[in-house]
Amino acid sequence: MNRFLFVSMAALTAALLLLAACGRGFDDVAGPQLVVEGWIDSGRFPVVMVSRTVPITDDYQSTDNLAASVERWARVTVSDGEREAVLVGMADEGYFPPYVYTTSDLRGVPGRTYRLTVDCPDGIHAEAVTTIPEPAAIDSLAFVPAPEADTLRQLYAYVGGGRAGADRYRVFTQVLGSPYGYRPAYLGLATGEMLPANGRMPVNRGRLNMEHDFTPYFAVGDTVMVKLARIDGDAYRFWRGYEDMMELSRNPFFPVTANLHSNVSGALGYWFGYGSAFGSVVISR
Repeated sequence: MNRFLFVSMAALTAALLLLAACGRGFDDVAGPQLVVEGWIDSGRFPVVMVSRTVPITDDYQSTDNLAASVERWARVTVSDGEREAVLVGMADEGYFPPYVYTTSDLRGVPGRTYRLTVDCPDGIHAEAVTTIPEPAAIDSLAFVPAPEADTLRQLYAYVGGGRAGADRYRVFTQVLGSPYGYRPAYLGLATGEMLPANGRMPVNRGRLNMEHDFTPYFAVGDTVMVKLARIDGDAYRFWRGYEDMMELSRNPFFPVTANLHSNVSGALGYWFGYGSAFGSVVISR
């Protein structure tokens, strides 16, 4: 098993769980590897994070020091086959670590294929290709009282837009005012055949490993923004592995020993096109 930490928020969450499951006694530490994490939503601009893995050792490592593993001088480009855009690196507190590559010169278009290339000053080259599926559709958002408390609500999205059994979906949520923007929703992965006839899909909070008192529900007064993304097979495999790692790494009897699925050549990580629909709702009594 390669013993390393991804640096970005989503991968860091899973890797910290992996660290907890593996325990102590690391004597086979993998060297630093390039990590590329990026996506392009339909109708929106690409976002890419580039970092290096952090070896997991017996020595204490504070998450405050992970910013040193961010690659700030890479040349990152995205091409749609007709034109190429060079992404600009910039600080952004909406991500962890707070540094991303993006551009306002290229928006995602459903059906188009996008090639990502990353070239680092030390000569490491990585690339990946993805195609944006046709967007999902949110017919409506609704909530019902949660069983745990009067002030909590379970949120649901009703998925429309000509659903088919082979469709794959990933849900992301953000509570207005919370850090790190959209988070992958807890148990927010589904296929068309898993959904009931009315298309109702549970929408949960995103989970960070540092949260000890996690609840999947939203509180009365929360303004919740929802991203429902139709995804391809590569994205589904990655997010399926991510959810397994989130759950199983907390169980010492079923440790996770495999890396997450990657569609990037020359690096760990992912580059996904999302056919996305966005909605928002204020949770009330």
